[in-house]
Amino acid sequence: MDTVAYVAVVIALWVLTGLAAVVVLLARQGYRAGGWYVMGAVLGPLFIPIAAERARRDVAVLERGGGGRPDGDPDRLTVVVGVDGSTESDQAVRAAGRLFAGGGATFVLVSVLDPDEGEFPDDPRRRAAHDLLADRAGWLPEGAVLEIGCGQPARVLQEVASAEAADVLVLGRRGRGFSRRLMGSVAARLAHEAAVPVVVAPDAAVQAERTASGQERPARRS
Repeated sequence: MDTVAYVAVVIALWVLTGLAAVVVLLARQGYRAGGWYVMGAVLGPLFIPIAAERARRDVAVLERGGGGRPDGDPDRLTVVVGVDGSTESDQAVRAAGRLFAGGGATFVLVSVLDPDEGEFPDDPRRRAAHDLLADRAGWLPEGAVLEIGCGQPARVLQEVASAEAADVLVLGRRGRGFSRRLMGSVAARLAHEAAVPVVVAPDAAVQAERTASGQERPARRS
């Protein structure tokens, strides 16, 4: 092997080691910012302890508020819905309303930020998440409790479901971004790991096809 080829192999291994640290240690914990991949590619194996330290940070709930019924009624159904602004999560909100509204259920809408986005209270992405949740709460007849968390989405949703003593989780089949294709979907993970039943809303195209074919009637508006 000549010198040029040897140097090329060393550089390739250096970059791949750093990128692998990002994927294995950070992306699985909810870090999606492209800057981490750049840093991993530049630092290579030196990035491993940095990624490991970041990965040890726990999930956190940053905000809780909004409407919904008051707490304290053990007979009231509590429904936690994952919201990220994707078409699939919008289907989940609609499905939750269609299945559980009108029965006195409490809805908890949850948006999950990257851990980086949750470090600063004035981060505009945090405000955008709040506005998104407030908008989707308006789709439900009795409003909803709004929660913003940060960390790995499946872990955050499990933590919220446990803290809220949820009876059911409602999710879209897929979410934003490419991480679901790289590591598996949040819905699939929760279906296997969640301590409560998980309802996965159908894709919008499937829902429209079923409605058009008469297999499912459109929900009546109140």
